[in-house]
Amino acid sequence: MSVTGWWVVMPVPGAVVVDVGAVVGPLVAAQAREGGAGFERWRRGELDLREAEAQYGLAAPDLLDDHLDLLYEVWGAHEKSGPFLAAACRKGCPAAGLAHAVGAERFGALPGWFGNFALGPERVREAFPAVEAAFSLGTGERAAAERRLYEALEEVRPEDADALLDGLVPVWRRARDAGWGLLGAQATPS
Repeated sequence: MSVTGWWVVMPVPGAVVVDVGAVVGPLVAAQAREGGAGFERWRRGELDLREAEAQYGLAAPDLLDDHLDLLYEVWGAHEKSGPFLAAACRKGCPAAGLAHAVGAERFGALPGWFGNFALGPERVREAFPAVEAAFSLGTGERAAAERRLYEALEEVRPEDADALLDGLVPVWRRARDAGWGLLGAQATPS
């Protein structure tokens, strides 16, 4: 049996963040508390995110799967309002692949838990400088990150790899400039 993991990061109005955050926020916060020790093990090199078991165990890609109807509703309502990040990978977790690609220090700049977050406009503005610094990769860094991404996500399509490596900062900037929030969600729909 094979699953396809998705990661979507979409700018949305602040009111949407409030509504969605009431549902997903407590789940993400609880997972961040529960998974903190695992994140530290990964940071120390004791977990290898090239392994599917480590990806699923640490990243919890199905954390929000019980709320897919809500996520689909939000995505459908806002997908035409401008660019957003959407990446998929068969037999892998896109956000965990990005984490392996850029490393714990860079990936740790993202609020929430492994790509799951509901951030209001103020939090988007506050986090933008750190996210921009962490994910703006120079040519050599980008090439190394791409190699590492393909190590972790063997069945990722090139367009999804490009979205992961190049899409986060522009989407974050767009949300900041529009005064919107951001909704980030991993999903493994069956």
